[in-house]
Amino acid sequence: MKTSETLITLGMVLAVVLALCSPFSVSAQQPESSQQSGKPDVQPSSIAGPEGVAQNLKAPEARTSIFPKPSWLKSYNGWKKHFKDAYGLSFGLSAYLLYQKANESLSDEDDGFGGIYRFQGSWVVFARDTGHPGRIEWRVENRNEIGSFLSPSQLGGEIGAAALNTGFGYSDNFSTDLAVLNWTQAFNDKRAGFAVGRLAFDVYLDAFMFQTFSRGFFNRVFLVNPTLATTGIGALGAVAKGFLTDNILISGQIYDGNAASGEFDFDTFEEHEWLKAVEIAWTPSVNRYKTDHIQFTYWDKDEREEAGVPKGSGWVVSASWQLTNRLIPFTRFGHSDSGAGVAAESAASIGFEFATRKDQAWSMGAGWAKPSKKPSGPDLDDEYVVETSYKLQIWPFLSLTPDLQLLLNPANNPDESNVWMFGLRAILNL
Repeated sequence: MKTSETLITLGMVLAVVLALCSPFSVSAQQPESSQQSGKPDVQPSSIAGPEGVAQNLKAPEARTSIFPKPSWLKSYNGWKKHFKDAYGLSFGLSAYLLYQKANESLSDEDDGFGGIYRFQGSWVVFARDTGHPGRIEWRVENRNEIGSFLSPSQLGGEIGAAALNTGFGYSDNFSTDLAVLNWTQAFNDKRAGFAVGRLAFDVYLDAFMFQTFSRGFFNRVFLVNPTLATTGIGALGAVAKGFLTDNILISGQIYDGNAASGEFDFDTFEEHEWLKAVEIAWTPSVNRYKTDHIQFTYWDKDEREEAGVPKGSGWVVSASWQLTNRLIPFTRFGHSDSGAGVAAESAASIGFEFATRKDQAWSMGAGWAKPSKKPSGPDLDDEYVVETSYKLQIWPFLSLTPDLQLLLNPANNPDESNVWMFGLRAILNL
């Protein structure tokens, strides 16, 4: 077994055994005493990032907004709360609509319009009010262009972006699919857990507070690091995460390397080609992990023989810190060997989010990427991007986010030194 594979295997074992059994963690048999002593209560969904099902479902009821909450929304939320309290069942509908307009493109196509649509839910099957609940999570999802427009992801390629896609995630080829179906189990007073089944890899891999469609950035460099190997949304896999101490979190992850978004199959068990990762993070305390942490991720992806994609490996560092109640700066850096079909050999980003009021925020960031080396032809030049946006929570169920990007030196469009991209996103959450 090669060194990288050995490290991945050991990491998976350590994440499962140490995180679940560590004497430094609060015991699962003592949830009441931990709460009385002031120790943080970490939800079982803490093993997931902000794109997790539970995170998406939690937020709408608590949002403040510019306009008052309509009366029908109070009744609707009360109806949902009844199901949650009586049966442990939470569910919701959401739609993300993004329109983008570029000042230049490689063709006559200079605008894009697409959507992401979700019906998702979580059912706590047993041990509901304890430190070790177990639940089923699901998400039915569709992503596609709207009307005769290109999808925003396609438009990113049309303007010449190689690694810094300006409308990342808003694709045109994601058929309606059961994208998430897994069992999530918590341990140790919700300080550790695992998820197994059909998973969205970007929910767990290099999980980061800005790695979501719900905050202020649209460019890939601020969402999923372009040096990070990916697989399809809805990959069969397993994730284990847990706090060894109040400050150290470890994780082991494995996914089907051939999963295709919008498709459902079990070829994993025949091909044995995997995306594997280990992570370690430091945070000042468990309850500050979401905003304050430094995280290192090492990944390795097997050769995809039938697809003709070589194996690859790399690493990513992510860090964020809440300086005040309003200001959260962040930085990320990643490097790969250009294998596994990754978009970039190296990439970095820096930025911040400033809350002007609760649930209203200004975001700004700058990013750089060195596109992956190609097997043939000249190497592509480095790309740069500056992005700024402002998220307005109009009602608790509706937000609008105008956005502006400046893409410098688009690698696949050498005739243009810069391209401007205006965007407007609407999020509907019920």
